[in-house]
Parts: sequence; structure tokens; C-alpha cells
Amino acid sequence: MWMQDYPQAEESPSAGGPLTIGDRLALARPRTRRLSLIRSRSAAQGLTAFILAGGGNRGAVQVGMLSALVERDIYPDFILGTSVGALNGVGFAIDPSRASLARLTELWLATSRDTLFPPARFGTAWRYAQKRAFVYPNTSIERFLRDNVPISDLSETALPVELVATNAVTGEPLRISTGDPIKALLATTALPGALPQIEMDGRFYIDGGISDDIPLHRAASLGANTIYVLLCGSMNRAGHTRSRPIEAVLESFALAKLARLRADIASLEGRVKVMVLESTAAQAVAWLDFTRSEHLIEEGYRETAKLLAVKPAAAPVKPGRLWAVPTPAPAIPLTSPY
Repeated sequence: MWMQDYPQAEESPSAGGPLTIGDRLALARPRTRRLSLIRSRSAAQGLTAFILAGGGNRGAVQVGMLSALVERDIYPDFILGTSVGALNGVGFAIDPSRASLARLTELWLATSRDTLFPPARFGTAWRYAQKRAFVYPNTSIERFLRDNVPISDLSETALPVELVATNAVTGEPLRISTGDPIKALLATTALPGALPQIEMDGRFYIDGGISDDIPLHRAASLGANTIYVLLCGSMNRAGHTRSRPIEAVLESFALAKLARLRADIASLEGRVKVMVLESTAAQAVAWLDFTRSEHLIEEGYRETAKLLAVKPAAAPVKPGRLWAVPTPAPAIPLTSPY
């Protein structure tokens, strides 16, 4: 079921269909170890939300951020995700655990530019010369999602999750918490000019970052009074260089999103606690450069651990193909397919 951005549509459980995020929160349905905690809370205590923002290939940094949060036993009651943040958010929401983060890490390390954006037969210049509204087809991305998303409906995730797409005509956000996860993920990642629009129920949708990349007010309306925002960059964009026109466009896009984030934080002051997790390393990574994913995961972990004011016992361990955040738990081998 694809729901337009009308909160009143989620006030009561769906009759006979998949539960929306509002239904699941109202019924305390997340199937996680935090279930008893969630059920014991009063409405006045509020919930914890993770918001995973967009950022393309820089999204690897969010896996490190999630690792630092989970290491300190900080879990969300629900997740809101946009663009690449939706990909990471769904992956974590399916199984909110260290093992899930290990699989996400391995997936990022195994992903290259050619995995998602294979080279054109006649070169990239030929793609830009074609008379169509996008440069890259999304066939490889769709194949990647079908190989790595093991659910058939978004309502099947262990933690409630909601994705944001943008109506390509009206510019309004579409909030998706049930239905085909592949189509929803293709819609929320459909960067205008780069990837094709996605049709759902007779309407066309593009990247959710256009309308609501960091939905703070949405999280508050769902009952969150503690929100962790996982950025694929930094609030301070000073001195950032732009080597190509596409990077200048994306940088301008990021500036607009950050301006809205500051305004939203100010408007919620005194009502909601917002912690913004940043990465100076991520904003320096070039568009479509997937060679820095391991570095971004490491830096995302380190910067988040520092922000949380908890000193890590040691640097993240990576013997061979292992990744383990430094906790008393044993290292997690990254051999399981995601």
C-alpha cells in the first residue's frame, strides 16, 4: 500500500492489509529484544528514531555510525530513511543486530561503481548525449536490490521503517512503510537526471531527498522525542572543493538540505532531543567513488564514538576479511551473503 503524506491515514490499524509504521508503533509490534521496553513506555516518554539521510556512495559511513550506536546499546524504535539512507535503513531494520551490520559492511566493501552503474557500450559521453531525462538505467540497481533484500513487503522488517520518495509532479513527499520494498527503494534513490523516475499507482516518483531528506518533523509526529540523524557528510561545508559540474549540483543540493535541517532542529527545540552524527571524511569523497567505502565505515565509527563521548577500547579490527567494532563480543566474520 502506497500512502500519501497524510498522518491521519495512520491513526488506526489497517483492515486486513499490511500494518503501516503508525499501526506498528501504536501496537508496539517490533520483533526485537527491545519489545518489552517499548511496551512498558508511556506515550509521554516518547520513542527513539534513527533518520538515515541520503548521500549516494558516501552512504557507507552510516554503517560505521550504526556500529558505534549498537556497540553502546543504542537502538531505535523506528527508522526513517531516504535515498541511500533508505537502503542502509531497510538493511538494518530487517535484523537490527551486529550480524546485520557485518553483512552491510561486506556488501559495501564488495560494491563498486560498475556494480550499480556499469560502463556504457560507447562510453559515458554517449550516455549524456542521448535524448532522455536520465543518464544511467536502473537495471543493475534493481538486480542488486533483488539479490540483497530478503523481504517481500516493507511491513516485514523487525523494526518499523518508513521511506521517503518525491512526487515528480507536485514535489510532495510520499511516505512508504508497506508494499514492494524493491520499488520503494528504486523510487527513493531515483536521483533526477541520473536515474529514471519510478511509476507507482499511476504516478511518478523521484529521490526522496528532494522533498524531505531528513524528516525530523515526521519522526516527532510518530512519537519520537530522541532522534539520531545519520548524515553522509558534515554540517560545516566550508572549504569543500568541486571538481565536476555534477558535484557542484550535488553540493548545492546538500547545502539546501542542511539549511532545512538547521531550521527544523530550531523549530523542535525543547520538544525533541536531536543528535546529528556527522562525517568530515564522507563529504570529501567524489561522486560515484566506491573505493573509499572501507575508510568511510571506519571514520563513521570513530567520529560517532567520539561524538557519543565514549572512548573506543581500540581501533576497529580488520584482520583479513573481518570487521569488528571493539567490544567484548568476538569479531564477526563477513562470509554470509546478505
